Amino acid sequence: MRTLIDGYNVMFAAGLLGKRFGPDGFRLIRTRFLNDLASKLGPVESHLTTVVFDAKKLFEGLPSQIRHKGITVFFAVDNPTADERIAELIREHSDPKRLTVISSDNQVRTSARRRKAASVTADDFLTKLGQAEQKRAEESKASAPEKPSSVSQAETDYWVREFGEVERSGELKAAFQRDPMFPSDEEIEKIEREIEREFGEGR
Repeated sequence: MRTLIDGYNVMFAAGLLGKRFGPDGFRLIRTRFLNDLASKLGPVESHLTTVVFDAKKLFEGLPSQIRHKGITVFFAVDNPTADERIAELIREHSDPKRLTVISSDNQVRTSARRRKAASVTADDFLTKLGQAEQKRAEESKASAPEKPSSVSQAETDYWVREFGEVERSGELKAAFQRDPMFPSDEEIEKIEREIEREFGEGR
């Protein structure tokens, strides 16, 4: 674990809370948050991230710990609040100086400072997450090959040579000739004149 997140605290900062949700609605909005978080963190950071949620908001009977797209998710089932579960995880961390705790809650930030872990507010975390996503998008756009706006001279020369082969090759010429089963315009006119002459003489 390298990043420890106060789940509902960050969700509130992101504007995902503050409305009344039924059990299913609350589960859906929490899942949306975790999906979005995993997408922005990427697979490596997701596996190094833990999110803690208050158990009092747990209506679905989920276990106290799950994995969601690489992220470790704790529900504070055995603790009165998520803050206490987060403080417990900070105390148990083998190298807290390499740990970053994400929360705007004063109690959580105090627990992080006590163990010399880095502390980042929910707002700052969301800002950095957005900046990192924008940077990746710009880098991806810059590395994408540009679509040529016109045919190059080399391509033009290539096709001239290819179609020139039709004129030089008897086999290719034959392939492009008309089907002998269908008469030419001249032959059609000749047939029409013969029909006119034959029927004209009979009148």
